[in-house]
Amino acid sequence: MKLYESKNWEVVFLDNCQEFIGECIISSSKENLSDLTSEEWIELGSIESELERVCKKLFSSTMFNFACLMNNAYRDNEKPHVHFHFIPRYKDEIKLFNKKYKDKHFGYNFWKWSNSKIKCQKDIFTKSERIKIYEMMKKELDNN
Repeated sequence: MKLYESKNWEVVFLDNCQEFIGECIISSSKENLSDLTSEEWIELGSIESELERVCKKLFSSTMFNFACLMNNAYRDNEKPHVHFHFIPRYKDEIKLFNKKYKDKHFGYNFWKWSNSKIKCQKDIFTKSERIKIYEMMKKELDNN
């Protein structure tokens, strides 16, 4: 679900999984990081900063991971494109939709456990709750 679009970037909310509340993809049509212009890097920084502001305000995020991983495109024979994973992290347990959310790997690299069904972070939200998270973020982005 599209949260935001600019001249060079599109922010897509991960409505299929919110194991980290506010998780998004910031995507470009460029194929390589080295193809990005100075203007695009500056705009990316502004978008990332705004996403941090929104997640701190709405969900009390503690910190943020920002990752650019392009391996899947090559593995899956797709055309690669530059995209960043924006991952809010939470030191303290938070309550959202009468559910307690705990970032159980706070302070550690989340990819380390992502392929383990036992150790991975679980998405506790229903589809309708994920849509509500999207709507909260969209409203806050649109109002600023």
